[in-house]
Amino acid sequence: MTAKIKYKFERALQRWSELNTDERIIAVCAIALFLPYFIGAVPCLFAVFRALLHPGVRNRMTSVSSSGYIYAAFPIFVFPAIVFRNWFGLLGGVIIWLTLVFMLYLFTVMRVRFYNNVIDLMLILSVFAMIIGVVDRLLYAFYGIKIFIVLGRTASVFWNPNFYGYMIELFVLMALYRFEKRHSPWYLVILFVNLGGILLCDCRTAWAALGAALLIYAVHYKHNVKWVVITMLITVALVILILLVPMFSGRLATNIINYDVDKRSKIWGDAIHWIKHQPVYGYGMNGYREICIRTHAPRVRWHSHNMILNVMLDFGVVGLAYFSAMIGRIVKVLNKPQFCVIYSQIRSLIMVAGLATLIHGVTDVPILGVQSAVGLIIIVSGCSVERNERVFRRLSNFCEIYEKQYT
Repeated sequence: MTAKIKYKFERALQRWSELNTDERIIAVCAIALFLPYFIGAVPCLFAVFRALLHPGVRNRMTSVSSSGYIYAAFPIFVFPAIVFRNWFGLLGGVIIWLTLVFMLYLFTVMRVRFYNNVIDLMLILSVFAMIIGVVDRLLYAFYGIKIFIVLGRTASVFWNPNFYGYMIELFVLMALYRFEKRHSPWYLVILFVNLGGILLCDCRTAWAALGAALLIYAVHYKHNVKWVVITMLITVALVILILLVPMFSGRLATNIINYDVDKRSKIWGDAIHWIKHQPVYGYGMNGYREICIRTHAPRVRWHSHNMILNVMLDFGVVGLAYFSAMIGRIVKVLNKPQFCVIYSQIRSLIMVAGLATLIHGVTDVPILGVQSAVGLIIIVSGCSVERNERVFRRLSNFCEIYEKQYT
């Protein structure tokens, strides 16, 4: 057993030594997603500033077809906040733009092998996140000590139970994707360990989003249906367990559900009312929070609990059109015949993760967190593997021809 652990450790060190500088930076960013909230943003910001200041990296980013589309978007995210004098939202708008630049940076680096390695790294760390969640729940249950517990719900290291629920969706889909690639039972172990988080975070929207995503994964993309169905059945069993055992969730009483429905309806109604007053460019990032503060609302909320309403409130029709066009550009790349044939599994993972995000976004805004946003961006960056593999082959062929001629 010791020899096997030593072999695994040496193999991990060898993999690390084979990575280039950009890949190591991205690997550190992936690890940082499992650190308490804002700490996870530090490596990502470092990566962005390095990319913008480093001539070689900046040139590679400029060569990506989406670079001008992302660079030119800066006014969309800062202009509304300046007009509305939403200074906290101005900072948030700059961060959103930097996050898009980080995505552009990933687009220049991701190749198939590294993409899979980053996903493996995140899956391994997701098990530790689950362990932290279980320990936190036990400390809270027996000693009243809570570290990441929020209103009796486990957030693990993800700041918010709803963010943890969304990350579980991504982890389950990533584990299923890797299982199909390698057929290792360890991926199923990781998958089912993460499903246990459904009991802890008590994010009901995550149940619906994950269930729909798995259904599409099985039916539309014709993947290994057996394991998808097994995963769905276990997910349903866990949800039923929650419903039958009240100790897992006090939020499932009828009056609580009715209260949540009424609460969402009021939030959406207020958001629509405010959007009508400024529909073109919105109020800036975290516009709902800013309006709550200015109107002296009884409770200050951070967002509109709906992705489309939140984009409309923050950045207006202009922002909604921008993000819709961005999604369209990514889908266009994914639908290229060569991508569909050679990288069909990566395509499926990106499409299904996007679907889960949209479903979760009906009643929440799951990508507002640093960790959840970067987690999704890492998955979406797989759309660049076809381009990067093609460029790599071209450079390799050039080097081979050069060596034959001059050596």
